[in-house]
Amino acid sequence: MIRVEKGDITEFQGDAIVNAANNHLILGAGVAGAIARKGGPSIQQECDEHGPIRVGEAAITGAGDLAARYVIHAAAMGDEPASRTSIEGSTRHSLQLAAQAGIKTIAFPILASGVAGFPLDEAAKIMIAAIRGYLAEAETEIEEVVLYGYSEADAGTVRYALERG
Repeated sequence: MIRVEKGDITEFQGDAIVNAANNHLILGAGVAGAIARKGGPSIQQECDEHGPIRVGEAAITGAGDLAARYVIHAAAMGDEPASRTSIEGSTRHSLQLAAQAGIKTIAFPILASGVAGFPLDEAAKIMIAAIRGYLAEAETEIEEVVLYGYSEADAGTVRYALERG
């Protein structure tokens, strides 16, 4: 049900990808920048209609020109640094929005581990615990959660956290 992939999350062929967003939903750098470049301007336009949101929450938009149908924007950071609480909350809220939209397959980057500077291994552990907890408790159609590491080293770190978690 949870697996790890290496590579570019914007290439994911499932129902939804999660964007590591700020609470203003401005698609700037990192994963958000790649989503904006590859998905086209409609994603930012929809974000402008939804944002800002609270840190620890998420918003859902269409995916523009991406292969996925939806982008879920998880706000693990804002004007203040990312925290365990914001990573956990935005992960869980992303899954709740996915369930409400009938999403079966969803891909996450490791939230707050890029631009926000949160340690990758710690962020991965927090997210894996939140995902496992949500899937164990909730009535959901979500069948598969894919965690993306951009490099082989990142994917290895996430795999290790998944196996040890």
